[in-house]
Amino acid sequence: MAVATGTAAAPYQVMDDDDGEGDNRSNSDNINNLDDDASRSSSPSISQQQQQQQSPSLQQQSSPPSVPTAAPFWILGLLNNASFVIMIASAKSISEGGTALVYISSVLPGLFVKLSAPYWFDRVSYRYRLGIGSALMAGCFALVGIFSRPGGSSVVMQLLGVALCSLQGSMGEASLLALAGKYDTSLESSLGSHEGGIHGNDGQTKKKGKCITAFSSGTGIAGVFGFAYKVFLTQVLGLSLQLTLFLAIGFAVLYWWTYWAFLDSHINAEAAAAAGAQAQEEIYDEEGSLLSTTSGRRIRDIDGRGSGVELPTHDAAAILSTTGSRKQKRRRRKGYDGVHTSASEGGIDEWEDEFDVAVASHDSDDGPDIPSLTAVQRLKLSLTFWPYMIPLFTVYAAEYALQAGTWTAIGFPVDSVQARDQFYEYSNWVYQVGVFISRSSGTVYQASMLVFWLMPILQCINLALFSYIAATHVWYDYSLLILCFYVGLLGGGVYVNGYLRINADLPKSIREFALSTVSVADTFGIIFADFVGLFIQSCLYQKNGIDGAVAHCPLS
Repeated sequence: MAVATGTAAAPYQVMDDDDGEGDNRSNSDNINNLDDDASRSSSPSISQQQQQQQSPSLQQQSSPPSVPTAAPFWILGLLNNASFVIMIASAKSISEGGTALVYISSVLPGLFVKLSAPYWFDRVSYRYRLGIGSALMAGCFALVGIFSRPGGSSVVMQLLGVALCSLQGSMGEASLLALAGKYDTSLESSLGSHEGGIHGNDGQTKKKGKCITAFSSGTGIAGVFGFAYKVFLTQVLGLSLQLTLFLAIGFAVLYWWTYWAFLDSHINAEAAAAAGAQAQEEIYDEEGSLLSTTSGRRIRDIDGRGSGVELPTHDAAAILSTTGSRKQKRRRRKGYDGVHTSASEGGIDEWEDEFDVAVASHDSDDGPDIPSLTAVQRLKLSLTFWPYMIPLFTVYAAEYALQAGTWTAIGFPVDSVQARDQFYEYSNWVYQVGVFISRSSGTVYQASMLVFWLMPILQCINLALFSYIAATHVWYDYSLLILCFYVGLLGGGVYVNGYLRINADLPKSIREFALSTVSVADTFGIIFADFVGLFIQSCLYQKNGIDGAVAHCPLS
């Protein structure tokens, strides 16, 4: 007998009931027998001839549309993070005695966006998300500008404006990372490259991940651009902060226009092509009799929501042969011998099963229908991304603790306020250059999982080393800026390689979901570092006999 399918499938699906797994084992054997019979046949079967007749139209319908240049993602990355940086650069002007409030307002609201993203992003299109983000950015600059005028300033209203930029930045980052991954996947398909990882031998390795790299590079230069914009307009040109922020509203207009002009039309074209590609899978016997059929996949990404592909109801061949056999082997390896473990007894094992099957089905377009998942199922799926979240959290916590704590207590001499401010400014400039370079390196070097986990450890060593230097002055001159540059290289390297690894390791159907979900890790790291930095600063101030620390050193 012969099996003919219109599209190949290796779906990401987990069977939870005993009967389902039993059917998997028996039906998987039957499917394998069908494949063996087909391979022994020396002449094309009727089903194969029918498949050949159908394939041209299917290939024409499902061929990926052309992928636009990565330049729009670079511009969007720059503009998306520039609003945050401009607010941080203006922190002392907004609240002289409460700069910490500006930092909290610029991070905390965005945390709630990223935490909630897995539960509503698939219901709101990229067009609406980026449109709302543009409006939030404009509102941020306008609100802070209006209430920063001399004689009519309001710290509360300015902090509200900063919060709007936080919402915009987080929603934009989570959305654009997912969208960049979507384009990179389309580019890989159009190049005909293998998808077994980012270190394949297909000769196209350097071209993979160029949209994610472009977005990461844009966010990297945003740090330099944001500070330079504020300094140039206020200190060089002598403009007021209010006028500087009003002019920045143009960034919000450019932000929306870049998306609308270069990406939105392409998403609609891709969705239309996908909607027309109604693939049909059929199983025939040797005589050409139709044994079973599946309806075409229902594309759930028509408006660019990134919700994945809804699986056919009766995709028996692929589901039973792939998912069932993997789960059976895993349970035998664990000693279950086919005995089902309930979710309450083996919840962690079920999550591990889901992640293993996801990685195994990397080459497939198939996967879970994200909109149909419950909140608990989405949470469980999100928790399987911990191999990417932990390094991102760790590197952000370490480097922002350096900035918020250690670097504030270094100066030559340390008892000079001007000297400390000067080193803090120089260290942050050099750090941002390092971030920009490493975030732009994704198409040149893509780290293995071992290196990806090693970089956050090295960053923690940097935190310990700088703290020791600040306390003992064992190496105490401006040559420390070399280490600051190295800190930036590590931080940017973890950022770009984390998202590149997600787009390389996980199956297509969950990449957008994973990219938007994992981005919450860096926000958690920043918030954690802001609190830890207060205590690091207080301890180093106390050690060096400096007054002005806000917190009390817990080691004294």
